[in-house]
Amino acid sequence: MAATKKEWEVSMAGALLGMGNPLLDISNKVDKDTFEKYGIKAGDAILAEEKHQPLFKELAEKEGVQYIAGGATQNSIRVAQWMLQKKNATSYMGCIGKDENGDKLKEACEKDGVNGVYMIDESTPTGTCACCILDKERSLVTNLSAANNYKVDHLKENMAILEKAKVVYSAGFFMTVCGEAMEMACKQDSIYCLNLSAPFLMEVPPFKACLDKLMPNVDFLFGNETEAATYAKVAGWSETDVPSIAKKLQALPKEGDRKRTVVITQGSQPTVVCVDGEITEYPILRLSPSKLVDTNGAGDAYVGGFLSGLVQGKDMHYCCQAGAYAASIIVQRSGCTFPAKPRFTYRPPVKPKPLRKPKFTTIGKLDPESRGINVMVKVVKEAGVSGDFTEIVCGDATGTATFSIREDQKSIFKIGEILRVQNAKVRMVKGYIRVAIDKWAKAAPAAEDTPGGKPEIDVKDGNDISAVEFELTQS
Repeated sequence: MAATKKEWEVSMAGALLGMGNPLLDISNKVDKDTFEKYGIKAGDAILAEEKHQPLFKELAEKEGVQYIAGGATQNSIRVAQWMLQKKNATSYMGCIGKDENGDKLKEACEKDGVNGVYMIDESTPTGTCACCILDKERSLVTNLSAANNYKVDHLKENMAILEKAKVVYSAGFFMTVCGEAMEMACKQDSIYCLNLSAPFLMEVPPFKACLDKLMPNVDFLFGNETEAATYAKVAGWSETDVPSIAKKLQALPKEGDRKRTVVITQGSQPTVVCVDGEITEYPILRLSPSKLVDTNGAGDAYVGGFLSGLVQGKDMHYCCQAGAYAASIIVQRSGCTFPAKPRFTYRPPVKPKPLRKPKFTTIGKLDPESRGINVMVKVVKEAGVSGDFTEIVCGDATGTATFSIREDQKSIFKIGEILRVQNAKVRMVKGYIRVAIDKWAKAAPAAEDTPGGKPEIDVKDGNDISAVEFELTQS
């Protein structure tokens, strides 16, 4: 019996590292009164103040509560691991408490295949996030607790994990906790990715200062249209449209050989990507409103899908398509949850069909019904003006014809010049043929490297097809 052939592939273990604020999401539906009571907004993400503390208990005691592993960075890493389906391809660092909620987070990471490398704070409870769902929008109120106590010493103790990673990612929220760890991570040889995450991170001076420190080492910058607009406003830029802001973000001072790439999502609108000063828009996957369950996790999911492509060395088209797919799955579920396996199939961009080479005809073959005329001619003489057109006699080895041209085309039709005329048509003027160069046609000097080349033309006199009178036949 023949031995089964062994198949080998390069290990992806530890290729992607996330560093952030691990939270247990306490998710439940609420009404408008809850939003007004706690001063929260749909689509917003804020840090909990004293007035928000009762909200966590309210959600937990209300029927329908769900506990889901959360935190922006952790969500993106979990989605990336799900998309990759490669054992231990991803790792995650953050601080949790030594409690039941911390155990739930560790179990969730293990179940999803993420290597959870948590710092344990025995004196502080695990961080939680109140996810208030109103219709299909939600508002996030974060109680960082243990997540707020992450220390750079933990990263130093696990430098082997950082050094092994090809890609390192943090949501901007981590700037509120341990900017020192982020500064250490962004200066490694790996690709460093950062998310703007929320407007307040740019509006609060200490957090903005941390962002400014990190920016020169950020290789991939993510954000949404609101965060991009906030950055521009705080920076004092006059630009207000997303493509222009993306260009300015991409052009901010950068260290190292890699040029920064900026990726701005826009909800149901195409994602704006700026690479080397050039803007490209990538489509998202549109869903009917009836399929939308929870839209707030779309940004984290998009980044997760994108990172799954980036860590494999895929191009921008693949990364954005993977991001769009991941987001489309997550918004159809409550919280950052997903089915057992993705069904993502990459669709390469459609290659443009090669242009058909034009078929050239001759003057002698033209008739009153000729359309789409491609012909190589030599300019013979100017024949006068007819209405808004100048008439020019051109010819080839089979005869001559009168061409009707616009004022702006006169400079091309120089006597003795060999021209390439494409997509012209015959226009009958009082029964006589005129070759019209309208807005759909093109006339240009002949050249060796263009269709038709640059032939030598001896014009045949005595066969002027524009001198022949035609009339419609009587049926």
